[in-house]
Amino acid sequence: MLEPVIATALLIALTGWCAVHCVLVIAGRRYADRRLELAELVMALAMVAMMAPAFDPLPQVVWAALLAASAAWSALLLVGRVGRVGRVGRVGRSGGVGRHRPSALAGTWHHYPHHVLSAAAMAALVLSMAPAHHHTGGGAAHSGTAAAVPEWALRALAAYFLVYAARGAGAMLPRPVTGVRLTSARQPVVLTSPGLVAARRTVMATGMFYMLVGMS
Repeated sequence: MLEPVIATALLIALTGWCAVHCVLVIAGRRYADRRLELAELVMALAMVAMMAPAFDPLPQVVWAALLAASAAWSALLLVGRVGRVGRVGRVGRSGGVGRHRPSALAGTWHHYPHHVLSAAAMAALVLSMAPAHHHTGGGAAHSGTAAAVPEWALRALAAYFLVYAARGAGAMLPRPVTGVRLTSARQPVVLTSPGLVAARRTVMATGMFYMLVGMS
């Protein structure tokens, strides 16, 4: 079967690009969510390792520990940001800047909880694969993983990542211009542009969906 091999190779290449992009963003020091980039880098490397186990030098237990630490780090960042949003809201009620709270909270909810779920799910899958370490040609595990993780959980996670990837792809579609926009003298840096970061997260969600479908 050539199709799974081609799909897996394409996802490995795209996810490898995601890892390289994370490194470049971390080195660039110009992105507001730089603290999350290290956690996303671990996630991207773990996905490449799971889809290409023949080239993975690390044991699954090490990957599980790194992914668990990534999930914990993202959760701490989420708690810290929600706390800052709460303080802004309290100040706003007395100082008139509380109108910024909903948008800030929406931005928090969009990225950090998603990464907590992604890293925790990946850590659980890696741990469940550790005893057998069997893989199919598409980079997914055999029935040993499915036996360790409930079928309904795999399907629910796959559905979540499919919806996330579809929404991300839809958000990147070109929109009709409804009015004249003035171009700013300071354009955003291409490397950390919201569109490129969203594309990277969409690719990683697609990879998660692909692996979960293969494991179910």
